[in-house]
Amino acid sequence: MAIPTFIKSDSRIGSVKNLLLLLIFIGMPLYHMWTASFGVYPSYELSAVHWAFVGSFIILVKPLKFKGGWLVDLVLFLLNLFICYHQIALQEYFVQNAGIYTKMDIYISMASVVLALLIAGRMVGKILPIISILFIAYAYFGRYVPGMFKTTRFSLTRIAPYLFTAYDGLFGQTLTVSAQFIYLFVLFGTLLELTGAGEFFVDISYSLTRRIKGGPAQAAVYSSMLMGTINGSGAANVVTTGTFTIPLMKKVGFRPSFAGAVEAVSSSGGQIMPPVMGAVAFLMSEITGISYAKIALAAVIPAILYYATLSISVLFVAKKIDVPDPLEEGMESPLTILRHGWLYMAPVLVLIAMLVIGYSAQRSAFFAILSTVVIGFVKNRENMTLSNFLKALQNAAKGIAPIAAACLLAGIVMGIINLTGLGLKISGIIETIANGNLLVALLLAMFTSLLLGMGLPTSAAYMILAVLVAPALVNMGASMMAAHLFILYFGALSTITPPVALSTFAAAGIAEANVWRTGKEAMKLASSGFVIPFIFVFNNELLLSGSAFDIMFAFITALLGCIIISASLTGWMGTTLGWTSRLLLFPAGIMLFIVNPMYWNLVGILVALIVFGIELIRKKRTQKEILNV
Repeated sequence: MAIPTFIKSDSRIGSVKNLLLLLIFIGMPLYHMWTASFGVYPSYELSAVHWAFVGSFIILVKPLKFKGGWLVDLVLFLLNLFICYHQIALQEYFVQNAGIYTKMDIYISMASVVLALLIAGRMVGKILPIISILFIAYAYFGRYVPGMFKTTRFSLTRIAPYLFTAYDGLFGQTLTVSAQFIYLFVLFGTLLELTGAGEFFVDISYSLTRRIKGGPAQAAVYSSMLMGTINGSGAANVVTTGTFTIPLMKKVGFRPSFAGAVEAVSSSGGQIMPPVMGAVAFLMSEITGISYAKIALAAVIPAILYYATLSISVLFVAKKIDVPDPLEEGMESPLTILRHGWLYMAPVLVLIAMLVIGYSAQRSAFFAILSTVVIGFVKNRENMTLSNFLKALQNAAKGIAPIAAACLLAGIVMGIINLTGLGLKISGIIETIANGNLLVALLLAMFTSLLLGMGLPTSAAYMILAVLVAPALVNMGASMMAAHLFILYFGALSTITPPVALSTFAAAGIAEANVWRTGKEAMKLASSGFVIPFIFVFNNELLLSGSAFDIMFAFITALLGCIIISASLTGWMGTTLGWTSRLLLFPAGIMLFIVNPMYWNLVGILVALIVFGIELIRKKRTQKEILNV
């Protein structure tokens, strides 16, 4: 059988590249599936082999364009493989013999840092490599910095080996999480898409919302949520589901900028939606020591509130602009779609069930992937061809490449932070400025998270923020769970926050809308995402901490708050609202999130009832005047 062509080229070099890519597409899933089931390997070996695959893939699909660039790429390709091999050999030597670095080890360490910047930078762009270089420069020149940021003397011969071998360096915990967990879930997502499950999720979402005003927008919210929790990238999810949902929203009458914003906000929210949470939950578990199951459970109510606000806002906008009612002709009922496609839900149910029972995330993903392949042959056999299967494996490699590259470079940042003690210094600054006020500390943490998260994948943003920001919040009284979920929220929201909003940019491109107008709409729709993290830091009931009554009461009042906030932002609640009413409703909605002390709830409800009462009276008076005329 002929080898599929992945790179269009008739040259001998192109043929060799295609052969190497084929080996990567087949070898990478086989290796990771083996390690998830039967193979037991140390973390340094997992991350080294993982990067050997991913780094090779990046060099092959992102070649240098200048004349003779292929020769440079060949050198980088071989050097990267050698460095990955040396990482394993050196770590195994240190396990057996507590020795010192040789000159060769130091030179290889230096080469590994340079190579990481050159290779990973091709996939993640300029921002993260520049940040990494700035951190290395800080470690080297930090002894000349005055004040509290001054460091001890670090030479390159000290910095490079540390970054090469430390648990928080290049091949440390961040890349290990990519190797252990994230790739498996990316593979799971691409194979699920191959089976036709993606189309099923869109169809079932559209069918369930077909009788609701603006049904296609609701379908976008929930289909993007379902795919987003598995997909590790908000921007990638926008491209995957947005090609179906955005044209549908535009077709029924939503503005292009609004359609793009709905897709961007719903796709980015997948990073905070259990059970998978874009695989960031596994990073959080690794860093905090809290079990994955507890993290996923704690994230349920905040995620529901996030999507409830988005869904209600979409409904209010549809009512306000009077989107035409959907045509029922040719639409299948949800039960019909579910009856024909319920098997597509089996892999997700397998995953959730195994995680709940207590199996490791790796083992759960392994069986979820196996069940996906089986379901594919049962439900969509004609699509499960060798070429389509290879394309799915190719998409998995494309999906993991930017994440693994970001994890590798985040290892440089985290390594320097720990080497120099910078994390403690920044946490100290936040604590000093806040002066004991947790709310001020949270505001500083929010701006820091949005700033550092710009242009980065959520996983990379979270890893950096977990070291720089979270300790300050914990020291000032926030629980470990609340502090890390707080920075995760704002790390995810940074993908829709201007000026560098990757999810918004992708959605605006598909919608053919103005980027900044789309960004403005996205910020409004994601408003609950900016409020909820502040609330659950002070009100742990929203993280399922407390009695059943307290949790239920907090959830119901918060849900009412979401409805009121949606009315404020959209300017509609049974009638078009004036600006004064909208300005009063927003703080009233926030008051309903605050259950301690309870009088804030009562004040919020009272303000909302008065505003809505006045607006209804004004509406009736206007209608009478029209009738009299």
